[in-house]
Amino acid sequence: MNTKTKGIVAGVAGAALLLGAGGTFALWHDEGQVAGGVIRAGQLKVVAEDTRWFDVSPDRGDAQDLTNEVGQNLRWDVNWLGQEQTLPIGVTTQFRTLDPDDTGSGTGGVVGHPIDLPSWQAVPGDFVLGQTQVMAHTEGDNMDARLSVHGLSAGGDLAQGLGLKFFVTDRDGNVMAGAHDVSEATDLHLPGQGGHELRVFVLGTLPRDVSQQDLTGTEAALQDMTVMLEQVR
Repeated sequence: MNTKTKGIVAGVAGAALLLGAGGTFALWHDEGQVAGGVIRAGQLKVVAEDTRWFDVSPDRGDAQDLTNEVGQNLRWDVNWLGQEQTLPIGVTTQFRTLDPDDTGSGTGGVVGHPIDLPSWQAVPGDFVLGQTQVMAHTEGDNMDARLSVHGLSAGGDLAQGLGLKFFVTDRDGNVMAGAHDVSEATDLHLPGQGGHELRVFVLGTLPRDVSQQDLTGTEAALQDMTVMLEQVR
């Protein structure tokens, strides 16, 4: 083969090699595994215990300190006892007299004694206190829950002269929601997660101004109270 011919053959072979490389060449690659995970949902739960009742009339000679029963920090205070009510029979409640100095200093400790409500008989000037311990449990990193209390009412002739309010404290008796009329709902915001131990109280009175033979021998039946926990965020 002459020199001229060799050059032509070599050129054709080189062209064929380049074309073949362009059709089969691949870049390097590798693989790895990305771990999955588990997403857990939070929860809401509320549990209420049975109600315990106390005669908290402060002028009884045998009244005992109820600190261990109702929370060490609970003190009668006009600032959260709220406004008085005018009852259907025309008399006005006297809840604020439970605060002995009526200054809002919160110096009036809760005194009284436990009672069996079905057998207890009220007379004008008496105060009665019901306590229910409530555990509100919330779970969720962005949880914001609302606790509402509503639905308490009284029926019967005695209800015409019976003042009723309710309020909410923490486990130590620090007031979180001041006294409201039982016809009103109240809301508490419980941010974060964990257990919230609360006390829901019902405070009742038969005012001293009930006179003559008004309401003697009558009864008032308390309806169930509802404690509801719901997510707001």
